[in-house]
Amino acid sequence: VLQQVKPGMWEYELEAEISHELTINRANGHAYSPIIAGGINSCVLHYINNNELLKDGDIALLDFGAEYGNYASDLTRTIPVNGKFTERQKQIYDATYQVFLLARKNLVKGITLKDFQSTVVEEMDKQLIGLGLYSLQELKSQDKNKPLHRRYFMHGTSHFMGLDVHDVGDRNSKLEPGMILTCEPGIY
Repeated sequence: VLQQVKPGMWEYELEAEISHELTINRANGHAYSPIIAGGINSCVLHYINNNELLKDGDIALLDFGAEYGNYASDLTRTIPVNGKFTERQKQIYDATYQVFLLARKNLVKGITLKDFQSTVVEEMDKQLIGLGLYSLQELKSQDKNKPLHRRYFMHGTSHFMGLDVHDVGDRNSKLEPGMILTCEPGIY
């Protein structure tokens, strides 16, 4: 997919390339409707139109998963359409990656997803402040019912995954070995 993406492609052409790779690797197909979103569409949560032109300077959000052996997968990545991030895109990518590293380290036995999400949000706040999207003072005086990070990170970091991409699981129980979860922070 990374070798195929280029300015002038359509989102659905990139989706077709992903479908091709899933098929030749013997997946049953997509685990859910793929999100292939370029430019401003990458900021639309659960965008599935996949019908816009990918332009030079855009990023492309790829959110898709294969169904293989009756199990679902879920992968989310952001890539530069022209092969090179702009300076600001790189800053946001790096900030998101730092949140991902902390999240991955903290997704451990004995933690609840509620406590895990709180830890992730603390790091996300630091990164969003570092990006200049709000200040520490604004964070301290934020409306607790409308946290500032929700402007840029409006979903949970993890969900249970298995036979379905959003499989059953108790978000209030402590994680145990064998549970499978996603780890997908994002800055929109």
